[in-house]
Amino acid sequence: MPATDPILPPTNGVIRRSGCTAADSVADTGTVSLDVLAARRARALPPGVRYELKGVAFTLPPVRALPVDLPESAAAGDTEELLRRVLGEDVIGEMAAAGFTLGDFELICEDWRRRNGLAAGTAPLLPAAVRAGGPR
Repeated sequence: MPATDPILPPTNGVIRRSGCTAADSVADTGTVSLDVLAARRARALPPGVRYELKGVAFTLPPVRALPVDLPESAAAGDTEELLRRVLGEDVIGEMAAAGFTLGDFELICEDWRRRNGLAAGTAPLLPAAVRAGGPR
């Protein structure tokens, strides 16, 4: 039998199982691609939650869908600051004009945290490496 099988493509030393994704194997460069796994995880996230109070409607995305470049206070678990960043000043202005109270805002924060599996006072929303400004 020849050194290479004419039916099977050469593996270059990397054996791939049937059904294996790019994230399951290591390329010749030693890099693991997580693109497939990240896309799968993003599709598995729950949809955003649409809230309405005092005539102001807004949608909050799942916490795990938020970008990592949030301010440190948000990364440290400060849900109020996080919501301000997510909603933006325009929506916050609408809330103020509609007569939202701090209690209303707190209620939104509590419900959003609960729906995302984050109890009040729980661990930070982002991994420590992100909070600290990157891996060491």
